[in-house]
Amino acid sequence: MVVFERTAPPLSELDIKRVENRLGIRLPQDLKEQYLVHNGGRPRPRFFVKDGEAYDVDCFYPMNTSSDGLSFERTYVMMVDQTPQFPRGYIPFADTTGAGFFMYSVNPDSFGSIMFNQPEYYGDDERYVLFLAPTLKQFIDSLTELPDGL
Repeated sequence: MVVFERTAPPLSELDIKRVENRLGIRLPQDLKEQYLVHNGGRPRPRFFVKDGEAYDVDCFYPMNTSSDGLSFERTYVMMVDQTPQFPRGYIPFADTTGAGFFMYSVNPDSFGSIMFNQPEYYGDDERYVLFLAPTLKQFIDSLTELPDGL
C-alpha cells in the first residue's frame, strides 16, 4: 500500500474548482479524487519500474500551497503555458529527483494514461514522452521499493 507523507493541507471540491478556473482547464475526475484524499506529498514506496528502468517519484505537487515553491499551479503554468517544447495534452502532476515530470494525459488517444517526460530527449519522439501506466490508480498501486540491481 502506498502512503503519502508530507502532504499539504486537505482540499475541498471548491479548492479544486478554483484551481481549474485559475488555470482554465478541467481536471480529470480520478486526478481530482487523488487530490481530495492526498494534496500532493511524497509517496512511500516511491519507485515505478518498467522495462528494467526505475522511475523515482519524488513528490506529487500540492495544490494551493507549497513550502518549497513547487505547486501544481506553478508547475502547470511554467511547463504548459511558458515552455514551448513541453508536450501538449499533458498535465504535470509529480516530479522526479532527476530531470523529468510525471504527467496525466488528456489527449484523446491516451486519455487517463500516466506518462513520463524526459527533457533530455527533446526532439526524439520515441523517448521524449514515455507511457508508464493506463490509469492513475494503476500507477500509484504499482509504486514499489527500488529493486536490487537497478
